[in-house]
Amino acid sequence: MASRDSAALPFPITAGFSTLALNGAKGGCTKYLTLQYLNYARWTSQQHSCGITQALRIMARTHLVSADGRWNPRGFLQFWNPSVTLVNETVHWAMKVPLAIGLYGVFLDAGLASGLILGFVPGLSSAGEAEMGVALTGWSERFGVHMGSVRNFAWNFSFFEWKRYLHNAVDKTPQGAPTWFCAHLDWLRSLDKKNQANFLTFEAATLGTYLTFFNMAGDNIKTKMQYDPVQYPSFTGTVKQIWSQHGLVGFARGSLFKGIYLILGASSLFGI
Repeated sequence: MASRDSAALPFPITAGFSTLALNGAKGGCTKYLTLQYLNYARWTSQQHSCGITQALRIMARTHLVSADGRWNPRGFLQFWNPSVTLVNETVHWAMKVPLAIGLYGVFLDAGLASGLILGFVPGLSSAGEAEMGVALTGWSERFGVHMGSVRNFAWNFSFFEWKRYLHNAVDKTPQGAPTWFCAHLDWLRSLDKKNQANFLTFEAATLGTYLTFFNMAGDNIKTKMQYDPVQYPSFTGTVKQIWSQHGLVGFARGSLFKGIYLILGASSLFGI
């Protein structure tokens, strides 16, 4: 069997880009239906620039307790608002991988170095995702989709690069790798190909999410500008306000919720 090109992105492109897009759409839809409450918690944490405990308290006080102080378990369904996010997530994930891989392949065939390509392909694909998302989800998501481009660029770049690195490491152990990493690679090689690919996706999503500061910084800025455009009318003004009121930690709010949401979403996407 021919060895895999170490410069290629490790996705099943032989199945065709339409299949990748369909799987992306199914994954995005599934992620929304099963994990939207995590996204709502992320939004709450970033909206109020607060930690996990306070965000959960705000969510419970707002939706799980009625005006007369009674317990309202059906309020849990409000965590799935706005419903247009279902369309946004479906479109976003249907485009993310096919578009990025298609652009990557075009530039790689043109003779550009793989590292150089990964420097700007995520930006191009994120811009494409934003424009298509705007066209299909309308005004309610328009601003959020545009502001999410910074976040998408950071995450796409780190996710694709980590996934490629890990797949290459499984094919050939990196020189000078620590003992624990070598043992982990041996364990991964013992898995069948589908389970191995799913686990590597999970690891790449985890590393790409929690080691990319701009991923969460862009998300915090986007949330505040989208929630209250009067108080936060500009990008630079929002950055200054977050910094002056909350410091560096203000740009990382909601990272736990968003991280789990992205990791499980990416893993279910490629599992499907």
